[in-house]
This record gives sequence, C-alpha cells and structure tokens, in this order.
Amino acid sequence: MPPAEKNYSESLKQYLKNNLNSIIIKKRRHETEGRIMKNSRKNISPFFLMERYMRVTAILWTLIIAASLIWSIVRIQKETLEGARIQAHISYVKDIVYRRWNAGHGGVYAPISEKTPPNPYLSGIPERDVTTPSGKRLTLINPAYMTRQVYGIMADEYDVHGHITSLNPIRSENAADPWETEALHTFERGKEEVSAISRINGKEYFRLMHPFVTEKGCLRCHAKQGYREGDIRGGISVSVAMEPLLSMERRNILTFSVAHGLFWVAGLAGISMSMKRIRKSEQERLRAEGELRKTSDDLARSNAELKQFAYVASHDLQEPLRVIAGFVKLLEKRYKGKLDPDADSFIKHTVDGVKRMQSLIQDLLEYSQVGVKKREYKRADSAFIVQQVMFNLKSAIEESHALITYDNLPVVMADDTQMVRLFQNLIGNAIKFRGSEAPNIHISAEKKENQWLFSVSDNGIGIDPEHVKKIFVIFQRLQKMDKYPGTGIGLAICKKIIEHHGGRIWVESEPGKGATFYFTLPVA
Repeated sequence: MPPAEKNYSESLKQYLKNNLNSIIIKKRRHETEGRIMKNSRKNISPFFLMERYMRVTAILWTLIIAASLIWSIVRIQKETLEGARIQAHISYVKDIVYRRWNAGHGGVYAPISEKTPPNPYLSGIPERDVTTPSGKRLTLINPAYMTRQVYGIMADEYDVHGHITSLNPIRSENAADPWETEALHTFERGKEEVSAISRINGKEYFRLMHPFVTEKGCLRCHAKQGYREGDIRGGISVSVAMEPLLSMERRNILTFSVAHGLFWVAGLAGISMSMKRIRKSEQERLRAEGELRKTSDDLARSNAELKQFAYVASHDLQEPLRVIAGFVKLLEKRYKGKLDPDADSFIKHTVDGVKRMQSLIQDLLEYSQVGVKKREYKRADSAFIVQQVMFNLKSAIEESHALITYDNLPVVMADDTQMVRLFQNLIGNAIKFRGSEAPNIHISAEKKENQWLFSVSDNGIGIDPEHVKKIFVIFQRLQKMDKYPGTGIGLAICKKIIEHHGGRIWVESEPGKGATFYFTLPVA
C-alpha cells in the first residue's frame, strides 16, 4: 500500500474509532440518565405528590374565587349603572307627562310671588296675567316655566338636575353645555337617547338626555320660532347624582368580598383537612402494604417450611415407618402363635398403628399441598372425574355392593387432580359411613346464576345437625376409630379444595337418614 493511502487509512480508522467511542459514551450517558429518571420517578414520594396536588388545588380554588369575585363586582357595577339609568328615565318620563298635562290645559295660573314672577318670554300672549274677582293676581305658567321651577326643587332637595335646552334657546339659561350640545347634534342624526357618566361641579352624575319633539300644545309659545309639530326643537337632560348609588355599590362589593374571602378560607381549610385525611389514609395504606408485604414474606417462608415438612414427611418419616412396619410384619409372620396371646395382640396393634400413621402422614401431605401450587385451572369433565374415582374405589364398591349413579355432569374450570381428591373423599365417606343397607350414592349438578351447584347424596348413617360444621375441621372425628377408621382430615381437604376454587361446601343431614354434601364451583 502506498504511504499516502496507508496514512489515509490509518487516519480514517482513528477517526472512526474516536467517533465510535464518542457515540458509545453518549449512548451510555443517555442510558444512565434514563435509569436515573426512571428511578427518580419510582422514588417520588406519594406525600410529595399529595403536597403538589394540594398546592395546585389551592391555586385553582383561589383562581375560582377570584374569578367569581371579579364577575360579581362587574355585575354590581353594571347594576349600579342600570339603577342610575332607571332613575333618570323615570324622572324624564315624569317631566314629559306633567308637561303634556300642562300643555293640554293651555298652561296653568299661579299666584304671582317673588319666586314666581310673570314670565317675560310670555309677554306677547294675551291674558298672561289675570286678576281674580277677589283681587288676587295670577300669572300664566307654561310647561317650560313649570319644569324649571320643579327642577329647582328637585336639585335642592334630591340632587336630581333637569335641564331644558336646545341649539336655538329662547332663554340664555337654556343654552346647552358641551355634553348637551353633542347630544343634540346626535338627535339631529336620528339617535333617540344619549347617556354617560360625567362631572358637574366636581361631582359625578349619570346624565340621560332625550330629544324634545314639538307637540301641538307647544306651538302657542314656540310657533314664532318657526317650529312645526313633530320638529325636534331641543332636548331634556336629567342628571342623577351617583354618590348614593356608588355608596350602595361599595357596600355590596364589600359584602361580596367578605363572603368570597370566607368561602376562600373555608375552601382552603377543607382542602387542608382533605389532604390530612388523604395523608393519613396513605400512611395507613403504606403501613398496611408493609404488613401485607411482611405477611407475604411470612407466607412465602411458611410455604417453604411446608415444602420442607412435606419432604421430611414423605422421606424422613415414611422411611422409618416402613422399616418398623417391615420388622413388625416379619415378627408377626415368624412368631404368631409361638408367643403368649398378649404378644400377638401387641404385634397386631403395632401393625395397625403403623398403618394409621402412614395414612395420617399421607392425608397431612395432601392437606398441606392444597392451594400451595399456583392455580392451573382447565376444562375438566366432571363425569369423567367421577368415573375415575369409581375405578380407584373399585374394591370398596364391590365389597360394599354400593350403587353409584350420576346425572349429566358439567364441564368445569378446575384443577382436575384436586377434583379427583374431592369426589374420592366424598364418595369414599359415603361408602365407609354406610348403614345397614348397601350404599346408594347419587351425584347431580345444576347451574345457579354464575356458579354450578353439585350435590353428593347417600343413604348412610347421617350426621347430627349439631355437628355439621365441626366435620370440616381438621382432626375432628364424630365416630369411634375401631368402627369407622380414618384420620379426620378428608373433609377438611374437601373444604380447602373448594375454597381454593372460589366456592363453598356444606352438608344437610339427619341421623339415620343419610347425608347430602353440597358444594359450588364458579362457572368461569
């Protein structure tokens, strides 16, 4: 290879090596960060999450209360403004009504006084001033004159101001101010109402103004100005002081603010109390989980010890028993009848005791193994299981001349090995605890909602109702050993098998009238 190509190849290798190392380092760093993040998520304390949840809930509650308060304040302010508008509108309507009344009567007469002098602007009207037969002097009060005097009383006593104005007033006092001038121009453009909040002499007022339309009764005084009926010759403005309404508004806002504040505090208190209860519940849950974990560990340890016991029982205990049984049988075979009668009896009792001990160990092994293994349920044909049990008990059935019948039995989801033990114990007991007649055993099953109900009936000696619960307890025997041999574990095994499958077992019986054992199995 030429030197240049060799150098290039070496450089390329070094470049790839450096970049490959960089990629590997980055990948490892990402994997490490991912593990750290994963572990951190796993290690997040539930109490930390609860604190965060409480803060978020408190913030949301605060925002809700704040939004409700703002909405309430805005609504109160709108109601204040609407209240002012209604007051101004009522005042305006009154003005229009009594002006029309006055105009409809061609004006009214009132005594001349310092406050009610003759109106100089009505000097051209005949009979502006009249004298009664008793000598009292009266002057004509037209609608405008009357309105001005009423407005004076309202302004002094109720702080409600009214003003008759136009762009072409007869009296200089009726000249429009800037706000009224702008309103009058809008009336000429077709608008029928103008309102606003403005200041008059440093105080806030709600001002409302409507156009003043020339009516027939108005032409008596204003025809000389060139107005015709229906013309807009000005407007009437009404100004309502806002201070009383604003004072009520402030009280309402204060009331709503205090109420919302109390709701806010109560809500925070409720959130805090809820969090305390949740925290307490979480602590109890964690404590329960710890106890459950400890119980689970203890159970696992117990299962391990039980397996060890099973091993010991099946090997270390069975082996010496087999040796003892072998030697005792050998002793019985060689020396039976050669020793005294007591010796033969002792040997027989020893053989029987060894057999019972072997049966007891076997039954204890079966009892201990129920439920230890993981549930492995599959479709099990009950009829086939019963047939298998009948084959296992063939010798006992033939010896006792037992008759065993069964209906159409269902296919169930179960551990078929344990189901064989179950039926073998129930049928075997029915044969063992028979009466004077040959055993007659019947097995049936029916579907009850979401479970199968099985029954195993016999015509045996029966059970006293006082003892029906006791028979499912381990080592509980109701009959004497010499008459009905057994270990007293068979029905306890049946109960454990059924409960392991999620069902229950019970018995109904009377002494001398047989017994019926019932048990249930879930359909699924």
